[in-house]
Amino acid sequence: MPLLVPQVNGSDAPVAPDNQGQSNGSGEAGTKPTGAGVDTGAGTTREKTAAEVEADRLYEERMEEEHAQEQETDYQRNIVYLK
Repeated sequence: MPLLVPQVNGSDAPVAPDNQGQSNGSGEAGTKPTGAGVDTGAGTTREKTAAEVEADRLYEERMEEEHAQEQETDYQRNIVYLK
């Protein structure tokens, strides 16, 4: 049984929503989701912008530094454990 929601155009009869969670063209014109996790197609359907390329480079550097730090910590723990 579909979830019934009140219709806002003045009719008293509730209607079942269509395409719930998706834009059906009746929403605000020109608005697109933004923020982390939004699939913008960068690198797959369009070229990445200079800002996106730089952000990816900085992210990779941070991940490499974090990985190196974890390896150093593990190495130090092993030295203490073996003593």
